Amino acid sequence: MKQIKTIGFDADDTLWYNERFFGEAQTALKVLLQKYADEKVVADAVLEMQRENVVTMGYGIKSFTISMMEVALCLSNGKLDAKSMAEVISIGRNMMAHPVDFLPGVTDVLEELSSDYELVLITKGDLIDQERKVNMSDLGRWFKHIEIVSEKQPATYQTIFNRFGNMKQSAMIGNSIKSDVVPAVLAGSWGIHVPYEVTWELELAEPMTDHERYFEAKDLAQASDIIRSI
Repeated sequence: MKQIKTIGFDADDTLWYNERFFGEAQTALKVLLQKYADEKVVADAVLEMQRENVVTMGYGIKSFTISMMEVALCLSNGKLDAKSMAEVISIGRNMMAHPVDFLPGVTDVLEELSSDYELVLITKGDLIDQERKVNMSDLGRWFKHIEIVSEKQPATYQTIFNRFGNMKQSAMIGNSIKSDVVPAVLAGSWGIHVPYEVTWELELAEPMTDHERYFEAKDLAQASDIIRSI
């Protein structure tokens, strides 16, 4: 009898590329503000503004765009002209139109696991943008359940996984130790960290390497092997 019945998957930078678009947006912002501040100052200012804004505005492109606008006004001492501010808004709008490109090997793993397990997408961020990506990706081929949440905490995973069975028969896979793995393990499920090449600073956390339900995998294929070995 298999131990795991339900598998939760993160979306951004676990199933498809996402962080690269935020990096490209920051590069464009640095160019726009180069007469006011160097690249490091802009990057640090954006990070701190995001840290402040996620508390009240949540995650996603809209919150990030507002953060860029506030940074642009702050670093220019309010001198940024209307044309330049429109360019900042345009950077954010362009992010909302980026394509959904699966990471290598993702579709093969989802096809394999969906035949034996119940897959649940658990993603956080802006509702409209996440729904757009879900619809464009045609995840319905593998996922019967889509959960878009404002934050990922132990209670989040308990609420979701308890709908489908025992917490000990559930596992969460994602690229963020802080949001995808640690809270899922603390909630009572298994957690598998599949790192992406770039991790947003606000998602950094220490791994739970000494916990029996915490695993590290180099990619989703190895995560699949771990699931089947539990």
